[in-house]
Amino acid sequence: MISLRKINSLLIVIVILVLVNHAMLNILGMYGLISYTPDFKITGRRLFYPLVAHIIISLYLYFSDKRKQITTYSKLIAETTQQILTGISIIVFAGLHIITYIFIPAINQSLSINLIHFIIDNLLFISIALHLRVSIPRLLISFGFLEGKNSYKHFKNKLSIIILLILILFIIAEVIFYIGGNL
Repeated sequence: MISLRKINSLLIVIVILVLVNHAMLNILGMYGLISYTPDFKITGRRLFYPLVAHIIISLYLYFSDKRKQITTYSKLIAETTQQILTGISIIVFAGLHIITYIFIPAINQSLSINLIHFIIDNLLFISIALHLRVSIPRLLISFGFLEGKNSYKHFKNKLSIIILLILILFIIAEVIFYIGGNL
């Protein structure tokens, strides 16, 4: 029988793939390489159900481990705490992201409205980046792709650089979109 942790890992893969699709559509749109289509919203909506399932399973597993009082290493506890805090941040900023785009479209708005979108979006991007920085190496361990402490550490360092570069691309896209496109 497949474990709940493996199901959660599969959900993470689905969430990452849909998130990358949603992000790429949006970043190409912000850079002006493609025009806006309703697919932008649809891909965002496709994130909802697997993400909610991932949250529920992750919380269940976390509290289940807490109840069993599993002894873990301090670095593992710090990473788990980072995942929990960034996960909560993602929920908050994703909710604000959705609400602000539903009620206050980003097209032809004032500087203050654009600033609100810019801040919320970038806090969401940062939260996702910090969450994935811990989650992706753990995901690869659970699928057996990373073995040993050194492979985990080296992969995590390389992943951190890649995530930072992607984060910079998103922030630049936001600046181009809001400052260059709407003011």
